[in-house]
Amino acid sequence: MSGGGAARRFAIGSYTPDGPGPGLHLVERSADGEWRVLASAEASNASFVARSGDLLVAVGEDESGSVSTFHAVGDAIEPVDSVEHGETHPCHVAVDAAAGVVLVANYGSGSVTAVPVDAAGWLGRPSTLALPPRTGPVADRQEAPHAHQVVPTPWGTHVVSDLGGDAVHEFVIDPAETTDAATATLRIVRTIELAPGTGPRHLLVRDGVLHVVGELDGRLHSFEVDATSARAAGTEPAVVRPPADDDDVVQPSHLDVAPSGRQFTVTVRGRDAVSVFDATDAAHPRVAAEHPIGARWPRHHAHLDDRTVVVAAQEGDALVEVDLVTGGTRRALDLTAPACILPLD
Repeated sequence: MSGGGAARRFAIGSYTPDGPGPGLHLVERSADGEWRVLASAEASNASFVARSGDLLVAVGEDESGSVSTFHAVGDAIEPVDSVEHGETHPCHVAVDAAAGVVLVANYGSGSVTAVPVDAAGWLGRPSTLALPPRTGPVADRQEAPHAHQVVPTPWGTHVVSDLGGDAVHEFVIDPAETTDAATATLRIVRTIELAPGTGPRHLLVRDGVLHVVGELDGRLHSFEVDATSARAAGTEPAVVRPPADDDDVVQPSHLDVAPSGRQFTVTVRGRDAVSVFDATDAAHPRVAAEHPIGARWPRHHAHLDDRTVVVAAQEGDALVEVDLVTGGTRRALDLTAPACILPLD
């Protein structure tokens, strides 16, 4: 495992299965590789966290749907503001500081919500874009649109994955001053279709390629894209060993890129592993290794460096470090239902 170097800090978002409680944590990894919790804050089912400077933004993945802001100050987390937007089960959040909005992907409602945010973290009135009505062949997961992640593009738009509708929608933010609305509104400008049953979950836009990991088909899909065109480049299994039977679940969760850009990593629930892709050819990444993490339901992960990732094992109640060369693992920190790990430095 990686050791040495400077201490590093992370924000951890977690589910709160026992009711209201600490769902947002500030944690530190020491120069010697030891982890500890510095502070925690009340945040119901904070399954995803984003940042802008020292401002942290967390979703509340509940029926009512909410987004909350906090300041990470020293060794403390200070709550700032919270807004309920009424869209169900938000599961991802991103901050567009230039546009002055927080963008929330709402899984249950199949929508994207824009919430104005100022530099101090105060939130304004939400506005919501419902995704186009689409379904897919997996009846219990694709009966309606299910937004899962929002990421920016290099040309100034955003893309959102629709797990329920087998699509990636590109949208623009129309500022409030150009509309009759009191807040920014969102408008879809392009839709990229995926094969029925893909279940697009998490996205990565890099070097002119859009990569989409399919939660339902267990594959990584790549598209060569720019501001005006999108062309399928290929697909690749997300695991080295194909599923042996129906009990061998392969359900990819998060897609990330190593600091060097030479490899991608995908956490895989059910199989409870992290897969490593050779990304030397940006448009055609190839799965190279699959490492069990020794803990259940890896929902999210982050790179410590090119060799080591730290994984949030939701049902394993732990952060786990994984050596991507040897496959060695280390249970780094016990934590209830961690769902997202966000590097702060």
